[in-house]
Amino acid sequence: MRAPDGQEGWNAGEYHEIVLHEKIVSSMYFSDSEGNKVEPAEYGIEHEAMDDVYDVITFEDFGDGQTKLTFIGNESMESAKNSGQVEGWNQILDKVAAVVTKLAQAK
Repeated sequence: MRAPDGQEGWNAGEYHEIVLHEKIVSSMYFSDSEGNKVEPAEYGIEHEAMDDVYDVITFEDFGDGQTKLTFIGNESMESAKNSGQVEGWNQILDKVAAVVTKLAQAK
């Protein structure tokens, strides 16, 4: 990941459950470039960030080519905003939307 000020950082994690077209359950933590867990303070995050972030993403078919994505995390919204998680997820979802749009246009 790259912060707005240009500072680079890494995350590592694992998938705990993947149910095709229904659900993804994963965890993530701050890491060094080798994937070793580090404290959030090493990246200048001084608030009480959680050691492990646990996320559940569900997908619901709305028909007509539309899918509802619901994101549930184990960290408070305030903490997620302070740690950059909200911004990071928004960037990820924007990139996914661009890829899906390009794939749909190629049909």
